[in-house]
Amino acid sequence: MSHKPFSMVVMTFGAMGFMSCTTNSFLDQPAPAARVSTGKAAASSCAANPAWLNSSALPGEVPSSQTFCNFQQFMWQSMLALVQPSKGNPDVLQFETWMPSYGIFIKDGTPTAWGQEPPTSCTASQKNAATGKKPRLYTDIIKQAGVDQPLIDLKGEFVYYGMSVDQSTYTMLTDCQLYKAACAGPLKPGNKGIDLIQKYPNLAFPDTAVELKTSWMVLDAAGVSSGLYYVVPGLIQHKDGPCREVNLGLTGMHIVSKTPNFPAMIWATFEHRNNAPDCSNTSAPPPLGGTWNFYNPSCTDCTTNTFKPATPAQVCRMHPQGDSATGTFPDGNDCTANPNQFACQTKTREMLAESTASIQAINESVQALIRANPTVINKVWANYELVGNVWTQGGTVPPYLQAQSGSLSASNTSMETFVQNGVAAVSNPYSCFSCHNMQGPTAGQNLPPVGLSHLFQQVQMAGGCENDALPTTCNPYFNNP
Repeated sequence: MSHKPFSMVVMTFGAMGFMSCTTNSFLDQPAPAARVSTGKAAASSCAANPAWLNSSALPGEVPSSQTFCNFQQFMWQSMLALVQPSKGNPDVLQFETWMPSYGIFIKDGTPTAWGQEPPTSCTASQKNAATGKKPRLYTDIIKQAGVDQPLIDLKGEFVYYGMSVDQSTYTMLTDCQLYKAACAGPLKPGNKGIDLIQKYPNLAFPDTAVELKTSWMVLDAAGVSSGLYYVVPGLIQHKDGPCREVNLGLTGMHIVSKTPNFPAMIWATFEHRNNAPDCSNTSAPPPLGGTWNFYNPSCTDCTTNTFKPATPAQVCRMHPQGDSATGTFPDGNDCTANPNQFACQTKTREMLAESTASIQAINESVQALIRANPTVINKVWANYELVGNVWTQGGTVPPYLQAQSGSLSASNTSMETFVQNGVAAVSNPYSCFSCHNMQGPTAGQNLPPVGLSHLFQQVQMAGGCENDALPTTCNPYFNNP
């Protein structure tokens, strides 16, 4: 099935339809069609499979051994599948054909049909002067989650964000009419409607669900020609202002995937390697050469990771690989100052160290494979890295802190710039689960598992579910134990 490229904003999970989603692990993927070199780092302690470089198959489950390496492999395999050329249009990647959130959560009418391009407030009639292609990515989102503040790059441009979902997620949202306020009920904070907590406590996404969120910076001609970024011709709009045709460079991607064994989903995040230095080593040069995307080493009066209106942000990474026991702590409250905090306990620190080592190893392995196979995959993907990955042990739901594993302080410097240590900068650890926690409208209430997603904050359409029940087409998503 071929699809038109979507105007998009990104936050994605799972795959069906044009992207085959299978239950095979990374070990079970078919041999690649082209000859693939293993690269120098393939024998590392957490190695990538060369078959991933040209396979569009998303993994369906983490292998039963469930080592830290297995989770990192699951997510790098997912990332490489998402950036494969789509069927019918090799210039458009798989993830670019998924449905953007604004194609589902509309004010009136019906959501855009899968495979169709949703309407936007911008239209493009000309090809981009630098790329010769018509803009295909639309976004007007500039505010980050958690603090509702924008990230401003060193050139004074806003960073823009996108959200999208795979076909199985799209089908569930539309089958259940969760784009309507009354059907969504408490999934949207402060919203009225069906009491899903009492009537549908098991309402959940399908096991193949995937959501994506992406971050993009506006590139000048030098940025486009540098070859450092995955570049897309795009349309951006700030509030009700004019639409601008620009080149957008990918700076980050969240991939959130649900599997049969992980109903709380697996939450991973990737970044461009030149985004920002570690806070503990801000004198380090950008690994890809050139300049940092969001850090100015020449600034003598900049405060890191602090929002200032109309001012470029000075960004550094507080907890590399999401390791809560190392890095920069709120008010200097590190493990020396407070050795009893959860992140500093011996068992937790051992877990975090193993998680960090597996992330570092898989990054080296994948990057070496990509560099060794320029005819198989675009070499630009070696410029991105996994920076955090968190899940719950045994698929525990709700995802309370003591059940979490992996990167307990997972964050993305281009998407959670100002909340790397929590919204008030006083908590540690702090990760995706700190917000995606199923907390209901009152204390002691838990939303159904579908409430782990914050997509429903975008519900605009009033009404729906007039008989105080979800439609029968939604039955497969709540008749689960």
